[in-house]
Amino acid sequence: MLLKIAIISVFWFIFFFSSLHGLSQIISLIGVYHSPNTEKFPQKLWKIVKCNGALSLPIIFAINLLIQTSLSNPDEKAGFFLSLPITALFLMVIRILSNPSRTLKPSCCQHYSDKADKLNVIATHKERVLSFVYAFVISSVTILLLLFGYYHLMGMPFDRLEMPQLTNIEIIKCFVAYSFTLGLATLLGELVLKVWPPMIQNNIKN
Repeated sequence: MLLKIAIISVFWFIFFFSSLHGLSQIISLIGVYHSPNTEKFPQKLWKIVKCNGALSLPIIFAINLLIQTSLSNPDEKAGFFLSLPITALFLMVIRILSNPSRTLKPSCCQHYSDKADKLNVIATHKERVLSFVYAFVISSVTILLLLFGYYHLMGMPFDRLEMPQLTNIEIIKCFVAYSFTLGLATLLGELVLKVWPPMIQNNIKN
């Protein structure tokens, strides 16, 4: 028992630490918008595609976890298929809201006349949006690690989350469809930000 607890503790520490650190770095990049003078549109698009791709798996898992733990007898396939477009749209919305433009700036900005004060309000809004994403993803990862540790300690198979049994053709179709959906959602998000530029932009070249 003590040996199992020690192994689980080491495993939990390593993966929890790396998850907290790694996901924080990726999510922070969603809130960074470089001005056109320092970063071209194709380069910007490619960076966000990579960020969204990296965040897709934990968000898909988080949505599936939420569905399976909230409903008594959920349909695994339906929940999984639903999580794919929701994840793509989720990432697009977060990208837009975490980079407020003059059109989408927080309404409380109207109570400040000084530009510096307005930018402080916007910076707080950005942090709030990104913190929501971070908490949403990390909470699901934490629950996964806790469940894994408990099942391993009790010597039980880790089958708490029943992922859908897909055929090879279904897996390929899902991958192609999701890749297209994620790419399209990312492109639309960047086009929205290009038409309505964020009020806070990074003018430092990478």
